Amino acid sequence: MWQKRYSKRELDFREDIPNYSDEQLIEVLKMRDHYQPEAAKLAIQEALKRGIIHSEQDLFSEEYRCHEMRFSLFPKIKKDRNRIKIRRSIARSMVICSVLPVVYGLIEMKNGSRWEGAGILLFGLLWLFCSAQLIKVFHVLFIRCLMSGTVLGVSYIFYRLISSQTTVLMDFFLVLVLAGLIFYGLIFMLRNARN
Repeated sequence: MWQKRYSKRELDFREDIPNYSDEQLIEVLKMRDHYQPEAAKLAIQEALKRGIIHSEQDLFSEEYRCHEMRFSLFPKIKKDRNRIKIRRSIARSMVICSVLPVVYGLIEMKNGSRWEGAGILLFGLLWLFCSAQLIKVFHVLFIRCLMSGTVLGVSYIFYRLISSQTTVLMDFFLVLVLAGLIFYGLIFMLRNARN
């Protein structure tokens, strides 16, 4: 249905649009410039038939004015269902990230660094807890804990990299990229929190 997509679904809009609810049809009318011309015309005809609009002149009103799709680093997700799916997906990624400090903490404890290993293990378990809670329900406290944990983790890794005899620039770069991705996911969740 979108202009830039090319698939078998393009031809199915003749079947889909008449089955749309009034709310879905209104959304199509608002975004009609981003649809194929044939699909937009069919949506206008269907809206006229249902009495959603009385003439094509109604499309010039503020309610149906086409909104430009702008680029954004943190795009707003309108539908609650999609917002929840994306939040859960990002939170699952954070759960996977928690495996690294948990395993590393256990290895450090086995190698004799009991206090350091226990601290890393505790850090990983707290990370796991906050991430798992985000899968269930959104709360700003969990996001802030994960952001603080990211800063703490990056600081510890930098300390370990600097204190080692060999410093490789790529190690620092990789840590910064991973921390950036984690921060992006967390900020994305914050920006898409329900208002």
